Amino acid sequence: MSQSILKNIIRRISDNDKSLSPISKIKRYVLYAIGEIILVVLGILIALHFNSLNEEKKLRSTEIKILKELNANLESTKEGYKYVLETEKRYLEYNNMILDYLENKKTYSDSLDIAFGTYFWTISSNPITSGYEYFKSVGLGVVKNDTLREKISYMFESDFKIIKSDNEKWANNLQLMISYPFQIEHFKKYFPPNSTPGDDEYAKPIDYNFLLEDAKFKNINAEIISTRRWIIFSLEEIIQRIDSLKWEIKNEIERLNKK
Repeated sequence: MSQSILKNIIRRISDNDKSLSPISKIKRYVLYAIGEIILVVLGILIALHFNSLNEEKKLRSTEIKILKELNANLESTKEGYKYVLETEKRYLEYNNMILDYLENKKTYSDSLDIAFGTYFWTISSNPITSGYEYFKSVGLGVVKNDTLREKISYMFESDFKIIKSDNEKWANNLQLMISYPFQIEHFKKYFPPNSTPGDDEYAKPIDYNFLLEDAKFKNINAEIISTRRWIIFSLEEIIQRIDSLKWEIKNEIERLNKK
C-alpha cells in the first residue's frame, strides 16, 4: 500500500507542476504523503469505530435477552411459590383446628378428618433457573449494572437455596422421621367418594381420647405450626423480593432499549 501511495504522490507532483524546484517538490511530496497517511489512518479509525459499535450492539442485545430470560424465570418461580404459600396457609388452618380441639378438649367431629389426614404434609416448589444458568455460561459481566447483577446472583445463589433447604429439612427431619411414623400408628386413612389424587387427604383417629391427652401429638402439631409459620413468612418475603427484582430488571431492559 505504501508503494502505491508513493507512486501516486510522485505522479501528482510531476503532473501538476514540472517547474517546481527540487526542494519545493520535496516539500509538496511530504505534504502529499502526510495527507495520504492521515486519510489511511482516518479510514482505519472509522472502520474500528463501526466495528466497536457493532460489537457493543451485539453485547447489548445479548444482555437484553438474558435479562428477559431471568425475568421469565423469576415470574415462573414466583407462581410456584404462590401456589406453595396458599397450600401452606390451608394446611395451617388444619393445624389450628387440631390445636383448638385438643386445647379445649372438644368432642370428636367428622370435620376433623381432613385436618387429621393432611396436617403433617408440606409441599415445595423448585426455582426455575435455566435463564440464570445461561447467564453464568455467557459470563456474569454481560450485565453491566453492577448493583442489579449482584442482586440477581444473590437471589439465585442464596435466597432460592435457603427456601429449598428449609423445605428439605422439614421434609427429612420433622415429616419423615417424626410426624409420618406417628400418623400411620394412630390414624387410619380413608378416601371419600369422588376424591382424586392431589386432594387433601382424610384420616380418622384410632383413639381420639388418647390424642386429647397425648403430649407427643400436641408437641408434634405445635412444632409443625411453628415451622409452617416460618415457611409462610419466608415465602411471603421472597415473593415480595422477586417482584422488586423483576421491576428493576424491567427498568434496565427499557433503559437498554433506548440506547
